[in-house]
Amino acid sequence: MSLTVEKYYPFFLSAVAGCLWWYFSLLLPVDEKEFLAAALSLGAVLTGFIATAQAILMALPSDSAMGRIRATGYLPHLTNYIGTALYGGMVFCAVDLAGFFLLDNTKRLPVWFSVVWAIIGIFAALSFFRVTSIMLKIMRHP
Repeated sequence: MSLTVEKYYPFFLSAVAGCLWWYFSLLLPVDEKEFLAAALSLGAVLTGFIATAQAILMALPSDSAMGRIRATGYLPHLTNYIGTALYGGMVFCAVDLAGFFLLDNTKRLPVWFSVVWAIIGIFAALSFFRVTSIMLKIMRHP
């Protein structure tokens, strides 16, 4: 995968998914309160994993894998990806929390909310996947 594709595919694919979600007028499952609670838990777990990965990378000595990453010049990209995944997970959790407040005022969440939820959720998942796949490549490298 090229560096350009790697940089932008979470943004692009989540935007495409949001357009499809809007076009088909998809809604969240009927039992929205439990669904939002489960999504919030998932977002918190993913965010915690990313924060832990960030802490581990920061603690690595310079003569280990971290030194080799710095030498290749890809450290700015990796830190950007980790930051994007961390913020994406946090925003996903915030959107889930906002859904609880919207549920108190309506019987069903509106389509626009489910579109926002889908865009942010897919973005958070793809950003997590990108960081995880890179971390696994780093671990496999001899």
